[in-house]
Amino acid sequence: EMKQKLDEEGSKCSILSKHQKFVEHCCMRCCSPFTFLVNTKRRCGDCKFNVCKSCCSYQKREKVWICCVCQQA
Repeated sequence: EMKQKLDEEGSKCSILSKHQKFVEHCCMRCCSPFTFLVNTKRRCGDCKFNVCKSCCSYQKREKVWICCVCQQA
């Protein structure tokens, strides 16, 4: 089941990443728009997609943000 979810997420990102405006203005994981101060974008250190604060966590040891999908992979 986990592999299927990761495969589905990969397919979604493959499609969405082709739309530059979406990539710049929305989270690749939850599709919420980025806003100044309230929902700022962060770049995942693994997949390099822009994600929101809710969809990633900071890894202190590596000093990098990692999205929820890359954390599960």
